[in-house]
Amino acid sequence: MDKELYIADIRWKASFEDMIEKVQREENKTVYYYNENYIKGKTVQYEIFEGIWIVYHDFVLKVKEFFPMEEKGLIEMNYCMAGRCELDYLNQKIFYVAPGDFAVAILSSGNHKHNFPLGNYKGISITTTEENLDNFLKNMFGKTTITSYMLLHKMNVHGKFMILSNNRYIQSIMGNIISEDAFWRERAIVKFSELVLFLIDKDIQISEIKGKYFDRRIISKVKLIKEDVTENVEKYITIKEISNKYKINARTFSECFKEMYGKTYYAFIKEFRIKKAAGMLLNTKNTVGDIAMMVGYENASKFSKAFHDTMGMTPGKFRRGRIYGQFWSINV
Repeated sequence: MDKELYIADIRWKASFEDMIEKVQREENKTVYYYNENYIKGKTVQYEIFEGIWIVYHDFVLKVKEFFPMEEKGLIEMNYCMAGRCELDYLNQKIFYVAPGDFAVAILSSGNHKHNFPLGNYKGISITTTEENLDNFLKNMFGKTTITSYMLLHKMNVHGKFMILSNNRYIQSIMGNIISEDAFWRERAIVKFSELVLFLIDKDIQISEIKGKYFDRRIISKVKLIKEDVTENVEKYITIKEISNKYKINARTFSECFKEMYGKTYYAFIKEFRIKKAAGMLLNTKNTVGDIAMMVGYENASKFSKAFHDTMGMTPGKFRRGRIYGQFWSINV
């Protein structure tokens, strides 16, 4: 892995230098602070052993996509803590990891990309190579029979990647692999050793390592639909109408949408409409009835009930909070 994190965004055409505000380097550790015009947050890279990199991400995107580019042949592990990560390990086949999910893969292309459909992400990546992993195992365990081949063979059996959803043992390891105490490097080495031993353990059930994936063409269509319905939120559209308008199977759309955005289409749109309305309540003088119509509700009564279900208070009380100096954070 390149010791400099490489970032590219084809829509904004922003360079790595544009996106990085500051780089802070210490021994075996580099912190990237992002330019908030593009990304709010930071990425921290740790080299715990020669060629073994642990990368911690915590950011909110202001650009459309965020593409870390990796070298072909890397062994990459990804653990999602918050948000959602879109991964392309199978030539045009896309799958998603949600909070608590873990994925490990052999990258077959240097053009491998990540995307974050919710616009925010917190997670941990670990990257290495077959040679570096073998050197690590020999250093840790001496004349061991444990080799990188054991892990690679297991992944090859399952299409060069494995996904473990909501595995408690993995969650325990990853929750402790990065620390800020005096022995952070030693602790990370021990936890990484535990992780490798667990992954090659033959007792991991087959059902744990299967992932649900979708064709990139379907993903692209669902993204387009999501953009359309959120940009035209005043026009409420059902899944049946979406299926007819965009020529997509209703069940496929529903399953894909939930994998991408972590909610059903109807739950997502309801929350989006209410948060957009909340922004209007704070920033405009439009009446509650007018705002209800502007976000697709046919009357103020139905809107008020939906608003209370989502925000825990009526639109009027929410708006009065601004007058009395209370502040709300609304992300749409």
